[in-house]
Amino acid sequence: MLSCKKHTGAFADHDHVMNVSAQLARNSGLRVRINREVATTATSSNKQGDVQVMEFGIPGYDVLVWDVSLVCDRIGSSTQYGLNGKLQLGDYLNARARIKIGKFRRDYAAAKNIAFALSILSIAGKIHPEFLRLLWVFADIQTVKYFDLVGNEEDIGNERCKWNRASTFSYTRNAIGLAIAYASAIRTHLSVHGTNHPMSAASVRP
Repeated sequence: MLSCKKHTGAFADHDHVMNVSAQLARNSGLRVRINREVATTATSSNKQGDVQVMEFGIPGYDVLVWDVSLVCDRIGSSTQYGLNGKLQLGDYLNARARIKIGKFRRDYAAAKNIAFALSILSIAGKIHPEFLRLLWVFADIQTVKYFDLVGNEEDIGNERCKWNRASTFSYTRNAIGLAIAYASAIRTHLSVHGTNHPMSAASVRP
């Protein structure tokens, strides 16, 4: 059940993590688009990520797009019963990363000058390093803007700023961890239309 991508729980868990990741970007003061509002790749391929951040500040690129992908740490196979349910021993996060890079990164960069980031998560709680770096960037942006807002620009880069940024990063990482835990739970629920989220995306701490 955890490895199935066809039932309603598989769609709901993806959307929950997508919404939480988008809200974390908003917490950093960034303008965000999700779902059908996200830019597509070239007309010939017409692929679309999940979340788009406007004016992200990457040199040479106008915006940043990422695509959420939840990977099961167990092998799901309806035809090879001996493998079904066994623990994946390989680097399954990077295996999914290679697929996503091939599907999105070159087309986005070449056609529309859009940077593409990975958002690959395991339902066992693992987070791909590239998405962890993106969460750290969100924490850094939020921390710098906070120090600017309170008039402590001279403290940016000192120990107080570093501890504040570490605390913010810890929060963003934990928020994603909680989203993964909820996503894993609802993936086993065949009909999730009546279930209540323990934390809506709108309630993520600014």
